[in-house]
Parts: sequence; structure tokens; C-alpha cells
Amino acid sequence: MRFKNIKYYIIIFISAAVMYSCTEVPEGVNTNSPPETFLSLFPDSIISPHITRIKITWWGDDPDGLVAGYRFSFDSTNWTYSEGNDSTFQLVIVGNDSTFRFWVAAVDDKGNIDPTPATNLYPVFNSPPSVSFNAGTEIPDTSFTVGIFSWTGTDPDGNNSISKYYWALNDTSTWNELPGTANSLTVRENSGLIPNSNNKLYLKVKDIAGTFSPVVTMPDSTDTWYVRQPQGSILLIDDYPASILDNAAAAIFYQNALDTFGVYSRLDIKTSGGANLPKIVSMFTETLKLFQCVVWYANRGNANIDNANFDLAQQTLPYYLAAGGKVFFSTGFPNAIEQQGSIINFAPIDSVTNYQANLPFQTQIIVVDSNYPLLEAGSPAPDAVRGIRYGNTASVVYRIPFNPPYDPAQLTVCIKDAAVNTKVVFLSLPLNRMNGNGNAAQFLRRVLGADFNIHN
Repeated sequence: MRFKNIKYYIIIFISAAVMYSCTEVPEGVNTNSPPETFLSLFPDSIISPHITRIKITWWGDDPDGLVAGYRFSFDSTNWTYSEGNDSTFQLVIVGNDSTFRFWVAAVDDKGNIDPTPATNLYPVFNSPPSVSFNAGTEIPDTSFTVGIFSWTGTDPDGNNSISKYYWALNDTSTWNELPGTANSLTVRENSGLIPNSNNKLYLKVKDIAGTFSPVVTMPDSTDTWYVRQPQGSILLIDDYPASILDNAAAAIFYQNALDTFGVYSRLDIKTSGGANLPKIVSMFTETLKLFQCVVWYANRGNANIDNANFDLAQQTLPYYLAAGGKVFFSTGFPNAIEQQGSIINFAPIDSVTNYQANLPFQTQIIVVDSNYPLLEAGSPAPDAVRGIRYGNTASVVYRIPFNPPYDPAQLTVCIKDAAVNTKVVFLSLPLNRMNGNGNAAQFLRRVLGADFNIHN
């Protein structure tokens, strides 16, 4: 009986050991389950075509842990890791439409990756780009042989999809190419501008899929702009208001004064509200560079309509002078400019005095530099004449004679930037009103010929 009992207990022990071995987890064996991945649109869902810029959303689930991140791919070979649940993609297509397959696989906190990534097809279509000329940069009605254009190109699929710009002048049988980063263009005669004729610019843009925008034109519709061939080496800028009574007399004075130089060009920047004035400042600068010398004349200054276009002069003349140009500038000053010389940044003027004086008919001004003729107030006579304080490099030409004896610096009305190699002569009153003795034209000819070395 004792042997049988021992045998019984041995069987029980072995059975228990076997049962224990079936439930114990051996060391080194990983039983962690991989996560599962889901897309916001399930496979076989009906997906409407998107533009090439598309946002895709996904999520993951791990039954025995946490999802740490995701790996995604558009070819199931090259994968990108992200901890986010969505991303926006710019899909590059060739042609008008295409279909892309997307894979995404969740990664859990143990590093396990979903062996069956979620995937789906995404049909996309290409949206054509567009281009438009920037508002306020319209070409003037008339220009000389230079034009500057500025535009903005856009693409619904992302502006980085813009590949090339194409432009043509007057004839769209041949297009010229610009990089997709371009936003402006300067055209000249060697670009295809036709002098003494009407001209028109055509522009379009192409995206990376090869789709073109509609063509836009400057001017728009069926309009054109007239291009004038520059005449001579002198540009006469008429900044004289048409409303001033002696406007016509001023124009005749400068016409007669310049007749000894042969042909010259004239630009009226006051007429028709500035219709001939380029809206892009750099175009005006490039226009000035077509000439060796600029003669810029304006009125005495008072009300806003009377003033010279100081803003335009300040923005352009320094660049013109730096390029080798020469400038004679004749103007009065507005009343509200006291102690502000910064409006004249193209001449060595420190400030404008607040002293004002009228020059009665036949008043003669003081000749400081004897190389220049005596000038005498004509009719109508200059009024509200203001002196200028000048820099150390300036050379004084004229002052006005008034008592009691003010500081002579307040009475200076004409300077040049240097005694030799002169580039700028500035007169702070209208020269055409200083022709009482008939010497004003002689003075201008002396400036152009002797100072600027301009000859016919």
C-alpha cells in the first residue's frame, strides 16, 4: 500500500509541473502586439479629386501599449517618420491629373511597426496658375524707349509650383522665358520695343506640370502705349502747372533757350494729372539715363498744385547723377517746408531758409560768380523767393539783394555742387521769371555748355 501511495503522489507532482510549464512565460520572448493604423478615408472610399496640395489625416491603435509615431510613404520604399496625426503634401504631377497611393504605419512605444500599413489612393488634378500686373504700375500713355513692368503670379497648388514666365512684345509668335522667381521686367529697343510706334506687352506663366495661365497684357484690352525715340542729349522736364498764367510763356522761354543745342526731348509730367509719368519710379530713373543732361523747371511753389515734384526728384535724381548724368533744376519752394532741406537730396543743400522775399520787376540779383550773366526780374516777377543754406562743397553763383542785411547764407538762391566738374546747378526760383534783361537764356546756355559740356 505504501508503494501505491508513493506512485500516486509522483503522478500528481508531474501533472502539476506540466500544467505550470504551460503557463509560465520564458525569458527573452516578446509577446507585444504590433499597432494598427487607420486613415481618415478608408480603402475603397470614393475620394473626389483634390488640388495637388492635399492634407491627409491618420491615427493608430495599440492594444497593449501606446502609439509613439507613424511612418508614411508614397512608394512603400522610402519612409518618413512623424509623431503627428496629419500632414499637408504638395504632390508633383505631370499633366492635368494623376493618382497617388499613400501608405502609413503606426509605431508603438516598443518600436513595433504595423506590418500591414493603411493605404489609399488619392486622385488629384492640376489647377492652372495665373498672373496679373500689380495695381498702380500701369505703363504711361507715352514713354521713351524703356519700359518696366511688375507682376504677381499665383498657383492654387502652391506658388512653388510656378515654373516659368513668358513674355512677348507686340507679337506673340515668339515668347521670351524668365525664371519662376521673376516678378519684374525691363524692356528696351534691343528687347523689341518699336520707337515712334504703339507697343504692347504680353505675359503668361507656366506651372511645373506644364499648364499655362491665360495671357495678360499691358496695357489691357486692345489699348497700346506710344514709345517715343529720344531726341538729342537733353531732356527738358516740364513740371510747370498748366493752371499758372505764364505756363505757355515758360515753355516758350525754354524752347528758345535750348534752340542752340539742336534737337532735345521734352517730358511734361504735370499734364493730364501726370498721365506721362511712369508709375514705377525705377522706370523714370531709367528714362533719365537715356540722356546726358536733365533740365527740370517748375513754378515758384505755394499751394500743392504749384509745387515741383520733389518726391520724384528725390527718388530718382541721385541714381541718375551716380550714373554720370547732369542736372539743372529751377524751382521755388512751398510755404510749409521751413528748415527742411531733405527734399533736395540731389544737391549740396543743408536746408531751406524761412526767409521769403519778393523780387519786384527789374530787380537785379547779385552775381557772386562773375562767369555768369546778370539776371533781372521780369514780369511776372518771382515772389516768395527763399534762400538755401548750402554744404561746404557747394559753389555760390547768385544771391538776392535785400536790406536790412540778413545773413548772406539766407539770401543765396543759386549754387552748383562743385566749381569744376559740375554735375548739379540748383536755382531756388523760376529762371523763366528772371529774364527781365534778356540774360536768362544766356545763363542756361552757360550752365549746359561750360559746366555740363553739352553741345549741339
